[in-house]
Amino acid sequence: MKLRRSLRSLANLLGLLLVLCATTAAATPDERFAAARKAYLAEDYAEAAYQLRELPAAGEWSHGALHNLGNAEWKVSRPGYAILAWERARALDPFNRNTVANLRFARTQAQLIVPEPAWFEQYSQWLPSAAWLWSASLGLWGGVALLTLPRLVGTRRADWHQGVAALLLAVFLLAVPALVGLHTRGQIGVVLEDETNLRLSPTQEGESLAKLAAGEMGRVEAVRDDYLYIRAEGDRAGWVQKREFARVWP
Repeated sequence: MKLRRSLRSLANLLGLLLVLCATTAAATPDERFAAARKAYLAEDYAEAAYQLRELPAAGEWSHGALHNLGNAEWKVSRPGYAILAWERARALDPFNRNTVANLRFARTQAQLIVPEPAWFEQYSQWLPSAAWLWSASLGLWGGVALLTLPRLVGTRRADWHQGVAALLLAVFLLAVPALVGLHTRGQIGVVLEDETNLRLSPTQEGESLAKLAAGEMGRVEAVRDDYLYIRAEGDRAGWVQKREFARVWP
């Protein structure tokens, strides 16, 4: 018994050492990006995609990494994952022409319906999400401060206080529709796998209402266990498995 316990303790210790070594040897984001770039230039697109997938998984989000991930996924014939990566890249940098062009090209090649978001969602794409959040915060609190602080400190409110406050509050009001668009866009996602069944009920045995192509866009309306109720273009709605669909903003 003592020998068995000693061997078990030794095995646990070795396992812990292996985990520590693997953690220590894990590549940094810069190393992964460099390895992906080297693999992509060598036309080893599968390795490039593997390296770039690890960056978002580790919480390292950047436009460059997501854009290049989309390129690599497209090269290995995974259009759903490529469009997801490019949509995420566009969310971070809506002005990047290369990302927009790649999305247009991919949807044309795959003969996908171009999604038509609501006007306030299109409006929210004019600037990065952080810019809208800063504008709304600065506009609201800056305007309120200029209107209230003079009275609180016992000074007379000047005309320029009111003018600047009105301008800041106008900035806040202009940002409100964009904030609504940012919120509703959080439910928009991409179909990852081709021939994805759109089911009548959230079960594997549920009747298939239609099949969705990889790269199609949809909007999540409900969640139940491992299924999402989504609405795609053309008012097609039904249940899909979570692994077959991913939100642009997870």
